[in-house]
Amino acid sequence: MFDIRHSPRLHRVLQASLASLVSASFICSHAALAADGGSYHLEKVVTIPSSDTGWDYNSLDQKREHIFIAHRKDGLHVYDIKSGTIIKTMENSIGANTSTLAPEFDIGIAGTTDGYVVVFQVSTLKTLSRYKSATEGFDGATFSDLTKRFAMVGEADETAKRTPVLFFDGKSGKPIGSVLVDSTKVDAPRPDYAGNIYLPLRDKAAIVKIDTKAMQVVATFPLNDCTMPTALEMDNVNKRIFVGCRGKGSSLPALAVLDAVSGEQIAKLPIGRGVDEVMYDTKSKSIITANGEDGSMTVIKQNSANEYLLTETIGTRPMARTGVLDEKTGKIYLVNAQYVNKYEGGGTPKTRFLPNTFSVLTYSR
Repeated sequence: MFDIRHSPRLHRVLQASLASLVSASFICSHAALAADGGSYHLEKVVTIPSSDTGWDYNSLDQKREHIFIAHRKDGLHVYDIKSGTIIKTMENSIGANTSTLAPEFDIGIAGTTDGYVVVFQVSTLKTLSRYKSATEGFDGATFSDLTKRFAMVGEADETAKRTPVLFFDGKSGKPIGSVLVDSTKVDAPRPDYAGNIYLPLRDKAAIVKIDTKAMQVVATFPLNDCTMPTALEMDNVNKRIFVGCRGKGSSLPALAVLDAVSGEQIAKLPIGRGVDEVMYDTKSKSIITANGEDGSMTVIKQNSANEYLLTETIGTRPMARTGVLDEKTGKIYLVNAQYVNKYEGGGTPKTRFLPNTFSVLTYSR
């Protein structure tokens, strides 16, 4: 049998051929990624001074490239995308847990963990007022362009098994009414183009639809095998709802796609654990879920209104569960902090966040 070890010239030829094949394979794989927009990668990490406190939802002022970050005990931060710095923490915003903006009125609104409403001017970053609302704490928020109303999820009444959704005037931030939802865990709402908002009911495995003008529940869509829905986003052109479910028991984490009119489930795809944010890139036709428990993002391609394909799982960082998508650039901004679970006396763990580890993570393609 011929042994190439005894033929140095042939050995060199084979090595060169193998190197060419590997190089060609590398170039083809990268060309394929480039054609599809490429994979998300961590572009920048900005760590800011912080205390032992959690965080929740963020909102984007795309015109000025500012992200409003609700950092609970540390207040509502304003992150400037261009400079990569926190340019301000809004006055009287301690306890901020969510925020949303009404760009046409130059008004923003934030809700705190103890039920206060903070109204501010988006352009000047000036706090206009802070007042106590009719609830003891706020969760997610949104703004309806059609009815010109803010909506914020209030604190659940555990006895009555209901949660209030409070509405505020888009021009002034003043309260105008509320509606009670039959659920003890209602997560962040998202609007459509017709004056409605949709909210996931984590404890009911359902989506509720509220008419923001009439301020009443007009439909409830059961999710069945997509349990613990915690986040959603809308494709208002195709009238689709993308629902991120954490799963429970034999029901695994998944993204469910619903018809926004009928509530019919069109597709269901696997995602990572601990989803708390769903984003939709209208340019690339991609749905992205931020999965805090796994420290990942799941990317799903929308081939048509009824056809979806799981394409990627991207590693992020532990607890990076909420963020915003900048539709202009396609970049995603997540937030996280280093945490420690303390088991006091061997009992239920308590999560603590290490001071000065809170970070803004920029992911780009």
